[in-house]
Amino acid sequence: MACIEKEIEKILGPQGRLAKGLEGFEVRPSQLEMAKTIAGALDKGLNAVLEAGTGTGKTFSYLVPIILSRRKTVISTGTKNLQEQIFSKDIPLLSSLAGLNPDVVMMKGRNNYLCLHRYHQFFLQPTILQKDKESLKERFDKWMGRTEFGDLSEVSFMKESDPLWDAFTCSSEQCLGSECMFFDECFINRLRRRAAEAEIIIVNHHLFFADLKVRQSGFAEIIPRFEAALFDEAHDVEETAVTYFGESISTRQLTEFAADVEKEMAILDKNAQMRLKRATDKLRTGSEQIRKSFHGLEGKGTVEGNLLNFLHDTLRRTVLNALSVMGQVLEEFRSESFVFSGLSVRAQNLIEKIEEILRVRDDKWLVWFEQRRKTVAIHVSPLDISDQMQEHLFSRVKTVIFTSATISTNGNFDYICSRLGLGEDVLMGLYPSHFDFTRQALMYIPTDLPLPSEPQFVTQAARRISEILRRSAGRALLLFTSYQNMNLIYQSLVDTLPFAMYKQGDAPRTELLNEFKDDLHSVLFATGAFWQGVDVPGESLSCLIIDKLPFDSPGEPLVAARIKVIRARGGNPFLEYQVPSAIISLRQGLGRLIRKKTDRGIMAILDKRILTHRYGKFFLQSLPAIPITHELKDLEMFLGQEAGVGR
Repeated sequence: MACIEKEIEKILGPQGRLAKGLEGFEVRPSQLEMAKTIAGALDKGLNAVLEAGTGTGKTFSYLVPIILSRRKTVISTGTKNLQEQIFSKDIPLLSSLAGLNPDVVMMKGRNNYLCLHRYHQFFLQPTILQKDKESLKERFDKWMGRTEFGDLSEVSFMKESDPLWDAFTCSSEQCLGSECMFFDECFINRLRRRAAEAEIIIVNHHLFFADLKVRQSGFAEIIPRFEAALFDEAHDVEETAVTYFGESISTRQLTEFAADVEKEMAILDKNAQMRLKRATDKLRTGSEQIRKSFHGLEGKGTVEGNLLNFLHDTLRRTVLNALSVMGQVLEEFRSESFVFSGLSVRAQNLIEKIEEILRVRDDKWLVWFEQRRKTVAIHVSPLDISDQMQEHLFSRVKTVIFTSATISTNGNFDYICSRLGLGEDVLMGLYPSHFDFTRQALMYIPTDLPLPSEPQFVTQAARRISEILRRSAGRALLLFTSYQNMNLIYQSLVDTLPFAMYKQGDAPRTELLNEFKDDLHSVLFATGAFWQGVDVPGESLSCLIIDKLPFDSPGEPLVAARIKVIRARGGNPFLEYQVPSAIISLRQGLGRLIRKKTDRGIMAILDKRILTHRYGKFFLQSLPAIPITHELKDLEMFLGQEAGVGR
């Protein structure tokens, strides 16, 4: 252990290799301390929860000890962008400057990699645009000659929204497995073989928990076995884990499966075709019955009482029966076409999903629905993932480390530890940002606006936002807790201010962010999707405006059910769950504003409950020490110091 600590000093310390070789590198005591804590956790086989404020340099804090430990480690991130940054930028930098040369591989979900079967099937289909198709195939063939794993993000001439992306990739349900004629050449199989050899595997949270779910069967895995796991952006872990520890099925999945079977059954004899046609018709009937049973219910809600009984009855009598017949026929004729083998597996997967949804559960689970255009999705979700985390992760992996810039609440880790089921023997560390928030930021909290629950709030908030934007000359990101408030305030301001106004939903997220960055005095209106993962350093984001404290809506089925469970055991759901969750969201929002030591900016919170209500102090105590003002004139003075020269 002492040896590794010395090596860490040689790399990250005042006389270290990065200080000598990397221009602008700043030695940060918190970065060194965090790296040594992680080294200790890996050495002793302990779990850890660590918060590293913005600018701490947490990526190097965990990469250096992980590489030096030589333990097979999975690093899981919240986004593919961060995966790419670690793999393509941070690790190569450590390799060139610090002499660290780890064996690293990056793994994404299978819908990122070209499927050779679907690729060749696509080009075998006749089309009137044959010349364009030949030209496209030439370009792809040239790329395929040099790609290692068929990652479609490498294809510069194709965006992820391109219909070809779906045509060239396959889901686990569509994969033909060992029946595929391209099995030995398969890019995903090649990637998994490579990952089995690597010391470090970089994944995202979705893939990590998809792997845990697959492992529950005991017969398969996506990610090869590992000794340690580190979660960056760990504030997102619970939400992702809930999705994968639960189960979901949609009416669209059922109707799409029926359509896929009908496309392939023409080669069968008349009797087999009739059996399949009766079953596909029955599957569609069941799907439509389920969809109609939710008619008049909008958005999301709990499935209970008569609705739950009807759903279970329809799934058992109609849907399961139809899938069972389809599976039998497909299995019977699997030798007729290799596609039938894949369809047979899909039928079995759908049956297993439905059986999971039908399984009798205790009150730690919730059955809920989600309406999406012409489809209804049914979800069964755990309300508390601590047992699953213990069984499927903590009991099987020696060291699990959680880190984020916003993982503590009110100066401790009680909330995150209780939500994730971390025991008592856990290393903890708080490493505050070294940014000077007393100089770099100003928080504006007006005391004269109505409470958010009052009818005049939106109208008066719109006027106040207009006054703030005139003082900041645009350059602002507005974060709303609801689409309704965002749309109402956008409509009232869009034609009244001399700035370009961008609104979430009017264009893809990346496009909106690029427009916002490029147009210095523009304003971006956004909701939940932009509260994190937005990186706009510099003058373009000089003002962050938040309409309300970001409490999760108690109308959300999972939120309401968690509140009920905490209340039932005699707890205080507001202080134990709702307030800590909102604190983390608010801190994420603040993280959009100050990204570098040279940044300066205003954070405006238009919700005076942070000052007037008892719980407000918990929010303020969880934020950096930022000066607070209630006067608009102070914004002019603060921004005037930087007029014309950036933040």
